[in-house]
Amino acid sequence: MKPKVILYTATSLDGRTQGFSIDMGLFYSLAQRWGENASLVGCDTLLNAPDDIPEDEPSEVLTITPSADDSRPILVVPDSRGRLKSWHYWRKQPYWKDCIALCTKNTPAEHIEYLKRNSIKTITAGIETVDYSQALDALHEQMGTTTVRVDSGGTLNGVLIRSGLVDELHLLVHPTLVGASTQATFFRDANSPPTGEIPLKFLGSEVHSEQIILLSYAVVK
Repeated sequence: MKPKVILYTATSLDGRTQGFSIDMGLFYSLAQRWGENASLVGCDTLLNAPDDIPEDEPSEVLTITPSADDSRPILVVPDSRGRLKSWHYWRKQPYWKDCIALCTKNTPAEHIEYLKRNSIKTITAGIETVDYSQALDALHEQMGTTTVRVDSGGTLNGVLIRSGLVDELHLLVHPTLVGASTQATFFRDANSPPTGEIPLKFLGSEVHSEQIILLSYAVVK
């Protein structure tokens, strides 16, 4: 059984996710309504964080054991190539109670050892790239995850949508136009040409701060 997958993102009116000021307070206050057990965050999203985040020291070992009544979600990061070296920083943030790395059979052995040494849980799904269908099954079976909120960029969003794994799509649309074809969008199709349209069912809309609109859709499967 797969958990419910919620794709939630802030966009401009022309679908861009960068190049404008996002109301982050509103964004994360609304995110709480879905009661996520896990936050699926793209590796590039963390690597491209605006702050100067140091890599872990080789000798540094950090173990955090969440309490049984901790209701915070788990941070889940796909990292088949072993690029993320700042797990200590992310696991100390107050938003998540624990961390899981999604790896593959070809993830470098030395990175797997680093994760084990630092008590970072892993799920192996796929060979070269992460098999998200397997990973979601494992999250449910091993962690009891029922709801996953995707907090990522257009590439991971596109992979999940094209794989038929997204159940609902929620767009927090800000009243601005960004333009420029180089700006990031919330849905970037890895297939060229794209493999067809993806039908959606309108669930509703809400107006916030008298100008920002939350549009909600179910993905028709």
